[in-house]
Amino acid sequence: MIDLLFRRVFHILLVALLLSILSVSQVWAGGGQHYPNGVEDFVVGALPPPGTYLVNYLVFAQKDSLKDNSGNSAPVEFSADVLVEVPRFIYVSPYTLFGASWAAHLFLPYYSADLEIGTSSSTPNNIVDSDEAGLGDIIFSPFILGWHFSPNFHVVAALDIWAPTGDYDKNRPATQILSKNHWTFEPVLAVTYLWKGFDFSGKFMYDFNTTNDDYLNPASGNTVDLDPGQEFHVDWAIGYAVKTGLRFGVVGYNYWQTTDDEVAGIEVQDNRSRVGGIGVGVKYWPKQGPFSMTLKQYWEYSARNIATGPQTQFKIAYAF
Repeated sequence: MIDLLFRRVFHILLVALLLSILSVSQVWAGGGQHYPNGVEDFVVGALPPPGTYLVNYLVFAQKDSLKDNSGNSAPVEFSADVLVEVPRFIYVSPYTLFGASWAAHLFLPYYSADLEIGTSSSTPNNIVDSDEAGLGDIIFSPFILGWHFSPNFHVVAALDIWAPTGDYDKNRPATQILSKNHWTFEPVLAVTYLWKGFDFSGKFMYDFNTTNDDYLNPASGNTVDLDPGQEFHVDWAIGYAVKTGLRFGVVGYNYWQTTDDEVAGIEVQDNRSRVGGIGVGVKYWPKQGPFSMTLKQYWEYSARNIATGPQTQFKIAYAF
């Protein structure tokens, strides 16, 4: 009798813990968190000459901790291993507008995600165990402008649009890592300044997210509207060309959610996400020809209301 009562109490506490974790399931996703932090780096503000280009991004992220509003780790075992490959097709036209070169691009993200949440390492069954692979939300922009104000100073402005084309499923949490079921409109400003072999670059972005009308509210079990908060984030790099075709340096990113999420029209308080990342990168551009590759390793810090952990990125670019 006592054993039965103990097990019932344990199950009630387990369900309560599950609801407390999942009721802030947007924690590990950030506001909208469409953009994978840190994918851009050296000389990001210099639009290439007219032509057609392929850039392939490969990202491996290992999120091993879920942070709360105070930056403390949540009392759960958390693991999210994500492998993302994103081919990006770029067309830089011979035409100019406002003194800038006009370009357009398209991203096609594919991912594999393994998400696990458990009460402890000794728990026989995970609260969440979701393993998925598929197409994420595509990104496109028909409007990119690139200025070359001098041989040293370069600027790119764009509007990136994220379309809800991925395999989002409200009952399969791993699908929600790269498939958000909402649109994102992201104004972009990228700047590069070159000086005596050094490269100072930053890509600044602000995200406006529409409504996800198929969000499963774990607190009630009902499908409701989720309005992710707006976000500001920046990728940055400081590089040095040790010789022609070889550049290395410090890379980083910073992300802040600037407005609250809303679930069923109610603002979620004390839940804005933020995180920083810093790392090292090296870019190899043999003979400054049509092919280049960049390898980066990041470590995260100052995370709030978001999953955090190291990530490795590898990028290949080819000019046709």
